[in-house]
Amino acid sequence: TLRWLDDLPSWQGMLDCWAMCYEMAGVGKLDRLFFPFSFGPFLGFWTAFEAATRQGILAVPGGGLSSEARLRMAADVDATVLLGTPSYLIHLGEKAKEGGTRVPKPRLLIVAGEPGGSIPATRKRLETLWNARVIDHSGMTEVGPVTVECVENPGGLHILESRYLAEILDPQT
Repeated sequence: TLRWLDDLPSWQGMLDCWAMCYEMAGVGKLDRLFFPFSFGPFLGFWTAFEAATRQGILAVPGGGLSSEARLRMAADVDATVLLGTPSYLIHLGEKAKEGGTRVPKPRLLIVAGEPGGSIPATRKRLETLWNARVIDHSGMTEVGPVTVECVENPGGLHILESRYLAEILDPQT
């Protein structure tokens, strides 16, 4: 189980968690983040976007576009970081290989929302398609990011310890 460690309002707490994710992933003010998905009412995408803008990092939404238009837009803004689910970033990477449109050349992919970023075969496929480093993270809609991979430990997820307390429970006791 996880417990929230302070009484920050949930919105601010989620933004702080995203700020920690960006820091641990090595994202900085010179990066250009591209969000190739429609936001809708899902809070996770909004908090990721808002946290980046509050840190002075250029964040570009790609909602409401086709995959090809998203690739062109990401290339036009010279996106250095793509954020998305592993399966959609694989889809975009395959579309990019088909040719016919300008393609972004990100240095980093930040993935979550489904298993994949920490599964070796999926991770390798993403890295091969994009020639970019994969950073996985996990979280929950209600609280935002909970764990994130750091640059120094590929494939390992760290609990955001300043925000969460992990408890290991023995079901027998």
